[in-house]
Amino acid sequence: MPYNDLRPEDIQRLLSRLTPEAFFGSIVQKAHMLEQLERSGKPIPENIEFGITHRCAKCDIDIEPPRKIMRCSACKAVVYCSQKCSSAAWTNPPYDGFPPHKVLCPTNKRHMQRMPEAHAILKSFPWGRLEKDDTFCLELARGRFDVLGNTDFGFWSQRGGPASHAFSGDGGDALHALAAQGGASRLIAQQLGTQFTHLDGHDLLHRKRHLADEPGWRLERALIPYRDIGQLPLDRRPVLVTEFDGGVDGWDAWYRWRKLPKRSPAALLMHVPLSVYHIVTKVLKLTNPAVGSLEKRVKLCLHLIGAEVELNFLPLFSELALLLPYHDITIVVFGHGVQKLFDAAKDSGLGSSPLKQSIAKKGPVFEYAAPEALGGGTVAVHLHRASPLWNEEQLFRLKHSQPELAPDALVALDAGLASYREWWEVIFVAHRDNIPFAVTEYAEQSLEFALETHIPAARRGLPPRSYAIALNPFHRPGQRQIPTYRMPNLVNGFTLAVVDKIARIAVPKACIPDVCTTDLCYYFLYVSVSCKIYCSSRSKDALRGRAPAYPAYPSRLPSLT
Repeated sequence: MPYNDLRPEDIQRLLSRLTPEAFFGSIVQKAHMLEQLERSGKPIPENIEFGITHRCAKCDIDIEPPRKIMRCSACKAVVYCSQKCSSAAWTNPPYDGFPPHKVLCPTNKRHMQRMPEAHAILKSFPWGRLEKDDTFCLELARGRFDVLGNTDFGFWSQRGGPASHAFSGDGGDALHALAAQGGASRLIAQQLGTQFTHLDGHDLLHRKRHLADEPGWRLERALIPYRDIGQLPLDRRPVLVTEFDGGVDGWDAWYRWRKLPKRSPAALLMHVPLSVYHIVTKVLKLTNPAVGSLEKRVKLCLHLIGAEVELNFLPLFSELALLLPYHDITIVVFGHGVQKLFDAAKDSGLGSSPLKQSIAKKGPVFEYAAPEALGGGTVAVHLHRASPLWNEEQLFRLKHSQPELAPDALVALDAGLASYREWWEVIFVAHRDNIPFAVTEYAEQSLEFALETHIPAARRGLPPRSYAIALNPFHRPGQRQIPTYRMPNLVNGFTLAVVDKIARIAVPKACIPDVCTTDLCYYFLYVSVSCKIYCSSRSKDALRGRAPAYPAYPSRLPSLT
């Protein structure tokens, strides 16, 4: 929108609407109005619609009424503004290095076959409204329960609104570009950047203790999956999960086990810990609820990589202790969000807050023990402070300084394997060291693209593993609102085992980094059946038993001799 062409009074009117109170309040008001219409049984008017403005996948213009969208007649997955753009996209790639639509169309059609199942999961919830464009408006669903906002909304606190990623990723680029236009555009960018900000993990720093169930969930009691089971009447408490008929294998089963009505919006947050549970038990097959016992407890350390929004509701990981009886689970959280939280702790926060206490004691930021009657499982969550990135150096340091925090598996939610170069070292080290590693992604095609390109390149010649992509039964219900495509795009939507537990590949001993008496081997490359090694001379730090000074992960291997 050309904001600099607006009149001063229009600019002021727009700025007055760009506050959390006005923006979120408007959505909450509409959500309650929709609820009243639904309860009345009257037809919902055509103009009550919460879809999105579509954008042409070819020319990138917004498709506004009276113009209608066009979709590829074969795959139904891609949106265009005209027949001209549709025809042009058929043979011309949208940008260099990307295939034209005629190459992608058959694959898109296959992906679209997932859509009925995804829609069915959403529509099984009373709040699961499907818009006319087949998307789901998350803000509207949260508005129904008055849990829509940034800070001070309990477990629901997170970045949101018109600047949900105000100073990170694509949102940050767009905001800075808007500010660079000067004039009214700069004022609007400043308003977005200041009014809709939120520090992920704010409550870990600014509260004396973790939020209890009711102030955390901010829902009526009947809708809350309590971690403090003692607060529940006997008829609302879950049974020992191994006694639950059929097991917890999807949302319907979890709601039955937790004795929650489907009108509870708990799935809109619980998809995070339950996706981790699904990865551990079904994707990587590291364990299952029946493995542990009172006599033989199971220890499991997971590294959760790339966390951001998860920092707002770490207590929800307590669910793993209930789902995995007689397990002692440690979660080590890595990510730029963690780093920002530690940076904020230097100048702000309460000395008695969970974060500052964990820093002082060098211990977990959250701990939970399930009732003995439910298996007495435990969960301890640590935040990794030394680096926002998971890499070989951090793995080395943990193994030598805190071996109890060395990983049994790596997990990344909505990872973006094909989007971020930082994953290459993670993929390589996991393959080389046989560390089970699994991810979720928004889109099936993103995982397929990563399998074709980034994972083979990152393996750097290591033998391939068996990779299987599947729809995650614990994805967050509802299609994300993407303006150019209609293919399934779901938060924690699809799973992939990048390195599974079963397929163990023998790696030549010479290739395994080790502090030996001569050299420290960092990288290696398989060439046919031989292995050529790139070594760096051993550093003084390595002699002292410290982490070696690892070179930056190179964009390409040096010449090998």
